[in-house]
Amino acid sequence: MRRSFALLFVIFFAPSAGAQSKDDQTVSIGPWAIATHYKTDKFESCSMSRSAGELGITFVRAQDGLVVLLDSPKWKLSRGKAYPVRLVAGSRSVDAQALAETKSVTIALEDSRLNSKLRLANVFEVRGERTTLRVPLDRSAAAFERLETCFTKRETAETNPFVAPDRKP
Repeated sequence: MRRSFALLFVIFFAPSAGAQSKDDQTVSIGPWAIATHYKTDKFESCSMSRSAGELGITFVRAQDGLVVLLDSPKWKLSRGKAYPVRLVAGSRSVDAQALAETKSVTIALEDSRLNSKLRLANVFEVRGERTTLRVPLDRSAAAFERLETCFTKRETAETNPFVAPDRKP
């Protein structure tokens, strides 16, 4: 899992020109933008993102599961370092590792009970050694549902799920 969410970080924060196809779609639900992502015309993942002040927030749903990417232009982190964090959503909290780049972190969300609480909580907290990041989850239930629907429909079909398939006689 650790290697794959590091790969997701590269995909979303350093995309190469032309890496996404013309079929990419974005839908807004409240403050969240839900998008599909392709690499060389093959479906790769779905994401939901927003910003809150100077904090960039992106949840990514891919084959390996759910990750959250947080970034801020103010951060000065040690690239490649794993920082211990405590994740809190509602009454559920778990320990995790935040993989760092210079101005961002990637955290695998591997606890299914925490992931369920994300849909209902108003705030998602990432507690580090010296600070707590408060990620607003406005209208997150609908946005997380759309994120999962986006992934499920794209994951099971190589083509656009809104287009009727070709039928052979």
